[in-house]
Amino acid sequence: MTGSVTEKVYTEMTFKALVDAILPITRLDSKITGGQPQSYRASDLLIHEYVMFALDHYITVQQQLFQTRIPLSYPTALMLDIAASCLPHLSNEIQAKNQGLFATLSKKDRIRTLSLLENIEIDLYLLPNPYHNNAGLVQYMADALNRLTMLGFYSEWAAYGKTRDEPPQVRQLQYFPIGWMEAQYPGVSYGYRDFRGFLLKMGRTEANDESSL
Repeated sequence: MTGSVTEKVYTEMTFKALVDAILPITRLDSKITGGQPQSYRASDLLIHEYVMFALDHYITVQQQLFQTRIPLSYPTALMLDIAASCLPHLSNEIQAKNQGLFATLSKKDRIRTLSLLENIEIDLYLLPNPYHNNAGLVQYMADALNRLTMLGFYSEWAAYGKTRDEPPQVRQLQYFPIGWMEAQYPGVSYGYRDFRGFLLKMGRTEANDESSL
């Protein structure tokens, strides 16, 4: 795939498939929504954007003598497709598809693909940089994809709306997070006093004349 727009669409498609495989559908009943029951896939909650953002901004890799931060979402999408082509039960015709393959698989096969990476059951020389012949980074990323997906789900990422790509100090909640609804959390309350310790009341004893002599 060529062109930045096509690359972005391809990467988003791959990570939507990833998070939807890892997380079950979230179902909110009428008691929580106050209306009709609602169902959300992980990609509906934009968890894939959280994972992509974290890969492109938060993870550093060793390059020669330095730790360097490089965008990892696109090469990770390529790695998922290459690993998917290594699933033994796929036909040769399907395996030859390569780019875009991971997103077409069943949820079970997407999880199996992650297992191949975690157990290094693929040819590391087929992977793009920085994963090329780097077993440690491949295993780290297989674990990180699971953890980042969970972190994105249990955070307020989707509720930040248009500010979610901004630095943390600039983000503002624009919607009520789904996780808050599930936990029946009423929302942020302002004005609580800071805890300043316990109030101690000490009785005062007056000295009598005899004790003062």
